[in-house]
Amino acid sequence: MSTHWPPGYNCNNINMDSGNINNPVGLGRPFYFLWCGETVSLIGTALMEFALGVWVYQQSGSVLDFSGVVVAAVVPALFVMPFAGGIVDRFDRRYVMVAADITTAILTLGLAWLLWRNSLEIKHLYGFNVLASLIGAFRMPAYNASVSALLPKEKLTRANGLMGISSNLLSMFAPLMAGGLMAAVGLPGIVSIDLFAFCLGSLLILRAFFYLDQEGRGAKHEESSSDNSSLLITSKYFRQEPAMLGLLFYVLLQDGLLTLVSTMIMPMILSRYSEEELGIVLTIGSIGGLLGSVFLATRSNFTRLMVGILAADVVLAISIMIAGVSTSFIVYCTCAFFALFASGFSEGCSHSLWMRKIPNQYQGRIFSMMGVLILSTTASVTLVGGIVAEKFFEPALMEGGALSMTMGSWIGTGKGRGLGLLFIICGFLGFVVTFSAFATKLRRLDLIVPDVALPSED
Repeated sequence: MSTHWPPGYNCNNINMDSGNINNPVGLGRPFYFLWCGETVSLIGTALMEFALGVWVYQQSGSVLDFSGVVVAAVVPALFVMPFAGGIVDRFDRRYVMVAADITTAILTLGLAWLLWRNSLEIKHLYGFNVLASLIGAFRMPAYNASVSALLPKEKLTRANGLMGISSNLLSMFAPLMAGGLMAAVGLPGIVSIDLFAFCLGSLLILRAFFYLDQEGRGAKHEESSSDNSSLLITSKYFRQEPAMLGLLFYVLLQDGLLTLVSTMIMPMILSRYSEEELGIVLTIGSIGGLLGSVFLATRSNFTRLMVGILAADVVLAISIMIAGVSTSFIVYCTCAFFALFASGFSEGCSHSLWMRKIPNQYQGRIFSMMGVLILSTTASVTLVGGIVAEKFFEPALMEGGALSMTMGSWIGTGKGRGLGLLFIICGFLGFVVTFSAFATKLRRLDLIVPDVALPSED
């Protein structure tokens, strides 16, 4: 980071010897504790999310209730993220995560108690998801900021690749595991598994945090209270590093388009194929995402992260456009594989870039504000895109529709072809955004913005 950034950040005093951080091959014991702990916790969370969704739909048969419970798990975090980041940065991150974990465990116990009494209702899940969303707004910035405090910059790319592997494996196997467990032990059994996984994961994360010094834990800094807000810190950072502001706009646009496509892929495929065939497409896509993360994790000296992001996003955009044009099952599987391979690689590079360029003691606040912007953008784009596809594109590409004789002669007509047009537009816009970024100095971001001081391997 530039020298004009507020002084006081120095992670070079972290004692990593006992964690074997000097190992040029591995990532060190502290990171592995953190990674394993978070992975174990996410296993329980993924099982719980799937099981609760199934339970809600089985109890009510209402898509609206199902959607409402999902929204309740996302929207509340938007209101507290700006404040959560400041708390994460000012206080010991271990205590923030411990407090979040204890609170979540209490909520899960409350859910188990309601199940035991056979008195669980959908309104209880609304409350559970709202509170879990608020807790997650504090926990996730603390976790993300801790990764960069544990590793030298040369290893952040591999670390993000490993975290991507965990995420993609969960997306592949969690629904299958949860479905089998729901049949075997029901929702009470999955709640018990989630509670056990959460406690075990928290213990592993705490073990990793013993290696952090005061800076890495989120020590207090000598700043006036007026300079401590998430909004002021974030705006000050982006004023001083305008290239990173360009990256933020790029991420907002790409994430919005990708989220819209990810949401609409299910109805587009189901318009012509069965649920089983949809599962095959999504599984093959998850395998692609997994291999993208594995590929990134094996790149030990990958330095031009921005170039990697742009190259992967070109592949992603082309895959989305081809999927929109075609109605072939084989093409859908192929496009899903390459799209998620590119997405997994690009996402890992992006996470590493942010960790390299933002001072660790401000990451909680900046990541929180970025989370607000990204969630707001993706939610808005998905809502608007869904309305446009359902109200305009789909009718226009039915037999006799306004576009049936023009666009329809190219991509076909009938149910799902309006969503195909939406895919083509999203892919094209993604390609334009990527090409525009490559044509500017944004492609040289790795060189323009200096890396912050991270734990060294010396």
